[in-house]
Amino acid sequence: MSDVNQILEDWQKQGIAFVRFELPDLHGISRSKTIPIHHAADYAESGLNMYGGASVLDTRSDVVGGTLYHEERGYGDQFLFPDPDSAAIVPWVEATGRFICDSQWYDGTPLAATPRHVFRRVLDRCRGMGFEPLMGSEFEFYLLDASTREPLYSGYHIFNTIRNDYVPTIRNILELMPKVGVDIITSNCEYAGSQWEINFAPSTGLAGPDRAFTFKNGVKEIARQPS
Repeated sequence: MSDVNQILEDWQKQGIAFVRFELPDLHGISRSKTIPIHHAADYAESGLNMYGGASVLDTRSDVVGGTLYHEERGYGDQFLFPDPDSAAIVPWVEATGRFICDSQWYDGTPLAATPRHVFRRVLDRCRGMGFEPLMGSEFEFYLLDASTREPLYSGYHIFNTIRNDYVPTIRNILELMPKVGVDIITSNCEYAGSQWEINFAPSTGLAGPDRAFTFKNGVKEIARQPS
């Protein structure tokens, strides 16, 4: 808690007004609550309540039966606890910081199927064998016209310089991601029309999936903002 409190104090001095408590779900989607910063310390200490099945909903946010996290738990809540190592100011949202969180039930039992908990178990096994995992990701995505939901262009254009920076959104991603700890190394348009590929440096330990989670959700947020 001392680390989290120090981070929150520093953020307030920098004019941060809101804090996201984010929970990665099984699809890599960010499930979160946004909290006025003067309430964040209390939630960080006692845990922020969130529906306990949030991490095992489907991509439409429908309840999937038989997961052991919905009806089997009486549709109860979990508590989110922020990981101070994940703290970052979100550069594409005004005056907002974020923590990626771990979760537990009311009795203190961790939600063992959540992605960060699973990855920690893998880390422990690897380190027990003398290895330190290094994780990198290659994400590719499409951008569509906001009004028509159609591709911005058609045809095949891989590595076409004009298409590489065809819309300001791409340069926004390249400029903003390093501010949140994602070290961009290459960017180019991909083979299909309106498709791009952006790569970032690999990371060890939990930072690998945390940065992949940050990039994936950040691109979606940046893409929907006016250019």
